[in-house]
Amino acid sequence: MRAGVAVVVGGVAVVGLLWPLVWGPASTVRGPAAVVGDAWVLAAVAAGLSVVGWGAGIVWSRSAREELGEVPVRYGPFPGLGPAQTEYVVRKWIGDSAPTATLLHLAERSVVRLVFVEDERWRIEGIGTPDRWARIDPVSRALADVLGIHTPGAVFVADGSLKSGYAVKEGMRVMSDACRAWAAQDGLLAISVRTWIGRTMASLCMVLAVFGFLGVVGPTIVGVPFATFVIGSVGVFAPGTGLRHTREGLQVWARTAGFERVLSGRSSTIGSAAIGECFLAAVPYAFVFGDANRWAVRYRRATGRVAPHPGWYPSTSLNDDAVGLYAQVGFNSLDATLCMARYRLEAAGSRPDTGGDHHVGAMGGY
Repeated sequence: MRAGVAVVVGGVAVVGLLWPLVWGPASTVRGPAAVVGDAWVLAAVAAGLSVVGWGAGIVWSRSAREELGEVPVRYGPFPGLGPAQTEYVVRKWIGDSAPTATLLHLAERSVVRLVFVEDERWRIEGIGTPDRWARIDPVSRALADVLGIHTPGAVFVADGSLKSGYAVKEGMRVMSDACRAWAAQDGLLAISVRTWIGRTMASLCMVLAVFGFLGVVGPTIVGVPFATFVIGSVGVFAPGTGLRHTREGLQVWARTAGFERVLSGRSSTIGSAAIGECFLAAVPYAFVFGDANRWAVRYRRATGRVAPHPGWYPSTSLNDDAVGLYAQVGFNSLDATLCMARYRLEAAGSRPDTGGDHHVGAMGGY
């Protein structure tokens, strides 16, 4: 038995087809015959099916995307929703900035105090009474529970250590799970059956393509139609495509997406959101969408004044004014400390001794 070996970098299908090698245990067959066999009609049919497979994959991939139109502007967040819930409704997943945005939200609501100690070292202190915590959304409370800051006097130290990184990573997992549970309980998002069928078909075609390219069932060109379907349907695996907004979910989405439209600058006016307290209350929501700088610019254009420095966020050595706070540094000081701890944990590849029985899990959308 003799098998040829191709050096493949990316595009296994393309290299396997164009390079005249013997695939699989077939024998002494060499050159183009190893690719198309003796039947050139089969090659023509496979080529046609490849085009059809690619087109079908593209159609399926596009159908997985939920087409949502433009929404009317909203000058405030949906009542009762924190930054993480707002991001989840709009994007169907929460990003790396969700823990920081949530802590900013909790500080703005006066249930925690943010204390800057030094570079890469922060203290988050619990100061909220039970009555105040009762008015906080459940996802934000879930993060506070993981960090242990839901009672007065409790402290979480974010210092870039593996222990703090473990707590932040666990907090992200818990927040993601809480968002999914909340959206399902309130009937805002439902599983997209079409998308999951597409993912199943793409996974099956991937396996069949591998068998085809190995020459298990005949000439290697047999695997091409399956491979082209996989390539065309790759969009069904994008985060959030496995969920669809329900009728109730679309109503909540319209409110939250309309608010995000104002924060991002896609709306020409910011209305009552330019008022001092309303502007500051919207800062955590702008941060979770990556729009803090744009939000400050909108404020300055609307009022002619520099965006105010929130009293609940301490001055750091990285920013000297409100412009720096909203632009390149400032809020990013706390965010960088939390992210650095999580990255160090992932690089270490081990679980630190946190004194608890937590389990790290992945977070993201369906």
